[in-house]
Amino acid sequence: MTAKRLERAAARLDVQRLRLERRSTLFSRVRLAIVLTGALVVAFAVSGDQSGFAWTAFGAFAVAFAVVARLHEGVVERLRAHRIAILLRRTELARMACRWEDLPPPVDVAPALGLEGDHPFAADLNLFGPRSVHHLFDTALSRDGSRELGRWLLESEDECDDEPAHALDGAAARQDLVRELRDMPVFRYRLAVAAGLVRMHEDHPFDGEVLIDWLGRRRVSRSARVLLVVLTVLAAMNAAFALTHALGWTSALWLFSLTAYAAVYLLNSRHYEHLFDDAEHLYYQLRHLRPVLRAIERFRFHLRPSLDALCRPFRDNNSPSRELARLTWLSAAASTQKSEVLRLVLNIVVPWDLFFSIRLARAGERLHEELPSWLHAWRTLEAAGSLAAWAWRHPEATFPEFRGDPAHAPVHAGNGSTHPPAVAGQDAPLLQAEALGHPLIPPAERVSNDFSLGAPGHVVLITGSNMSGKSTFLRTVGVNVVLARAGSAVAARRMTIGPCRLFTSINVSDSLGDGMSYFYAEVRRLRALLEALDNTRGAPLLFLVDEIFRGTNNRERYTGSKAILEALRAGRGAGLVTTHDLELIHLDGLDNRHFREHIEDGRMAFDYLLHGGPCPTTNALAIMKMEGLPV
Repeated sequence: MTAKRLERAAARLDVQRLRLERRSTLFSRVRLAIVLTGALVVAFAVSGDQSGFAWTAFGAFAVAFAVVARLHEGVVERLRAHRIAILLRRTELARMACRWEDLPPPVDVAPALGLEGDHPFAADLNLFGPRSVHHLFDTALSRDGSRELGRWLLESEDECDDEPAHALDGAAARQDLVRELRDMPVFRYRLAVAAGLVRMHEDHPFDGEVLIDWLGRRRVSRSARVLLVVLTVLAAMNAAFALTHALGWTSALWLFSLTAYAAVYLLNSRHYEHLFDDAEHLYYQLRHLRPVLRAIERFRFHLRPSLDALCRPFRDNNSPSRELARLTWLSAAASTQKSEVLRLVLNIVVPWDLFFSIRLARAGERLHEELPSWLHAWRTLEAAGSLAAWAWRHPEATFPEFRGDPAHAPVHAGNGSTHPPAVAGQDAPLLQAEALGHPLIPPAERVSNDFSLGAPGHVVLITGSNMSGKSTFLRTVGVNVVLARAGSAVAARRMTIGPCRLFTSINVSDSLGDGMSYFYAEVRRLRALLEALDNTRGAPLLFLVDEIFRGTNNRERYTGSKAILEALRAGRGAGLVTTHDLELIHLDGLDNRHFREHIEDGRMAFDYLLHGGPCPTTNALAIMKMEGLPV
């Protein structure tokens, strides 16, 4: 239903775009007709020696051209907005179907988030980069918004070093914001179009940190203020001496004061020589930023307390509209440096450049104080809007409940057992979910499973044949935990989560550059897992381990895996471990689950459903035989 609504909206916008293009073409022809007609009328008037009529006609045609040009500019701006809106709708449809080739390139946020080294879970869960969670969810049109969404996806690590009772407070606050935005598609659409206009003008994502850094380096020095006082006094003396000389009261004393004025002014040009460049840069930055801030400022968030609190800085006395209008006026006044003649005249009369350089710097200082709160609101709205848009596109998704909320209904695990409602306490399950699926798989192709992960000490051992879905299920659990803690809806019918830290060991790889074998890399990763498990600070650990010790021989793999599983059961955590070693299913205290396959028309078929107990079948030899190997 959502896809059909988006397709109809895109079709309507396309019809309106065609109408606006025809109107723009008509305005272009009218402007050309005015110019040609005006030129002919003026030429005939001049040739007929009717100079008065020629000037009148010239003025009338000039006014008509200005009016038509202004109307045409409005049509062109609306046409830009419609093109952006159509692109947004088409992109939304591509996100729904996970058509990666039709999505914008992913924004590289890894350097800003400090992901160059080993992270507890980011690389294993495909959170960033092409065809990733961030790539699919990120609808932000500013670099700040993309970075903020990335920070939210990593919050599960940052917040859980706090007291467990408060570890999910940030997630709950973000969820409230996302819930409110999900039901406001019109506001999200307006904000996206305004941000799209900014990006169209800039031709690259807007980066507020760059603007804030630029403003922070523009300060008014004490010497500049003293110089302004001195030059103002000299300018007043120039005017007084010129007046008394014109009246014949004194000799040409103004020549001496003007010489002193010019010498002092020119010798201190460092205080104002960059005025035009600064004014032009600030003017274009504010001109392009204004549509976004105006869209936020003018909207009223009735009965939406989270959004209302976030956007409160836009309703203060120093509102963006007032501050930006003042700065725009100052930038326009400072731009007189562009005209050498006008600049010379103004600066002879008064220290124009120095005065507006100081005024612009002071206004920039005020903006440097106000802008961070405005940009914080914008990037938060973009990050929350990305998650809200995904929830709106997927009405089957649900917002998870955090343990400690009012009583929840029982949840059935994949092995048929029923768990009681989640309650606060050390023995409560870390995770309970119904119809849990992977958000990067389109709903029509997604296979969902019920699953429950108990209190610390609960280790689920998943066995199954190759390609049966074990690794995908680990990522399914991990990605939905990340989304829940980010404040997003999750790909489940119902989900309850308690305070937990997350650690994964899935995409372990060797490193030729570091001379590290696969087995050694896996050992180091598991050592980091055990160190995180032994951490007594904060929430329990939720771990996901894929194919434990696959890089060594059978005998040593069994011995090492047994020791690791016993350590995991004894630590402050619960999680899932996948393996091909069927000997491990006999260890005490493990919750055995499995994925299975069957032969259908001579081909291997998988249902990707999680079943209780150990896997009763294997498929390695069957795959070898089907591919023609002599087995």
